[in-house]
Amino acid sequence: MRTFRIGFRGLFVKLVPTFIVVGFVAMVLSSVLTSVLWRAHAESDIRRFLGNLDRPALAAATGAVDLRDPVACRAAADALFWQIARVGARDVMDFAPMMGFFGAGRLQVRIARPDGAGCATAPAASALLADAFAAAPANLAAPDTMLRRDGDWALVTHVGLPGGAIARIGVHYWPGWQLHYEIADDASAYDLMRTVLYLGAMGASFAGLLVWLLVRRVRRMTAAADRWAAGDLSARIADQSRDELGELAAHFNRMADALARAFGMQKALAVSVERTRIARDLHDTAKQRSFVLGLKLTELEYEAQRHPDLLPTVGAARRLADHLQQDLDNVVTGFSLPAIAEDGLRAAVSHAVHDLLAGSGIDWSLDLPERAAQALDAHPSAAHELLMITHEAAANALRHSGCRRIDIACEPGDAMRASPGTPASRWRWVVRDDGSGFDPAAVPVGMGLGNLRWRADALPGGMLDIASGADGTRVTVHFNPMETA
Repeated sequence: MRTFRIGFRGLFVKLVPTFIVVGFVAMVLSSVLTSVLWRAHAESDIRRFLGNLDRPALAAATGAVDLRDPVACRAAADALFWQIARVGARDVMDFAPMMGFFGAGRLQVRIARPDGAGCATAPAASALLADAFAAAPANLAAPDTMLRRDGDWALVTHVGLPGGAIARIGVHYWPGWQLHYEIADDASAYDLMRTVLYLGAMGASFAGLLVWLLVRRVRRMTAAADRWAAGDLSARIADQSRDELGELAAHFNRMADALARAFGMQKALAVSVERTRIARDLHDTAKQRSFVLGLKLTELEYEAQRHPDLLPTVGAARRLADHLQQDLDNVVTGFSLPAIAEDGLRAAVSHAVHDLLAGSGIDWSLDLPERAAQALDAHPSAAHELLMITHEAAANALRHSGCRRIDIACEPGDAMRASPGTPASRWRWVVRDDGSGFDPAAVPVGMGLGNLRWRADALPGGMLDIASGADGTRVTVHFNPMETA
């Protein structure tokens, strides 16, 4: 039993690094896309979060401290900062990783006392956030202040504290925080190595499975191609899948069918060319010599009248020469018939019968169903046998029957018994004439009737039936349809 092994070359080696590269690119693109999508709703989420702050709870979180003490003021501001961070991490998506960038002055709490002094959390506010603080009035009734600059935005809201103090909470949103968080901050050597190993393991697993699935199907194609190269065009690729490889296999199978038909046509044409050459050679040599032999024997028969004892022998020799000349004429005529591969059975029979009966005054007809014509054209050897049978039967009718009409037909053998829509199990090829007829049992089996039977036997399931009477002769060949032959 053949075992499947994945070699570290070819598709496998190409797919693993490709998967790693594609994985990195997908990670970057997903981070960029996520950043863009988050930017669209981040402002509304943060504004809603700041608007829904529990301001009394925030004020209580500062405790009862003397805000005039700088240390106590700073502690109160820090308490507000971390309370906002806890609530934000609970209520706003990705607020926790966003906090890592608030350390750069993008989230700040400032407390202003009634005397104008105050304190703020560290570090110092970013430039945009500082401008937003400067633009925000120290008034609890004032609306939130929003500033925008180069795609960034800053928002300042107010919270009332005991003793008339006001806490202003400012947020500076930087749209690039997520991309920086997912790529730049995680780009340590350890993280990169872990990512490469993770993607490499996934890539190797995926590549191994894909190569295993592909190579099995490719091997079936290769096996069929090897048989085609060896000349066996009957091989087909067994792949019924409806994907791209399945379609490719179907195309290859159709190509093999077309090649088989083309080679069959080429073979039939080669046979036709060889038959034409043999007919020409026989006509130019044996037929001409037999004609000369007949003339010489006729001359000898005339001279033998002075020798009566030689007349029977010379007469028999002349008759044999006549038969030989007729046989050669039949052979040459048969070899010269139109080629099925070139013209098709319908045209070949029409041309052959027309040439045979030209000038005889005999009418003729051909009834060949289209389905039978197509099936027989696909089997040139069987069609040629029917052509030769037709020519032989028509030639016999022309020479011996004195008929005025010859009808040729191909018809279903079970047409009278088969139900509509069911295919006929047998076909009949019939050549009938309206001549005087003959007794088949009384006629010696010569080359004519013997050739008819021999050619009928060459057909799939072929059988010859000859019926003759006062109303004419009927030559019938029964054979299997070409589709099931």
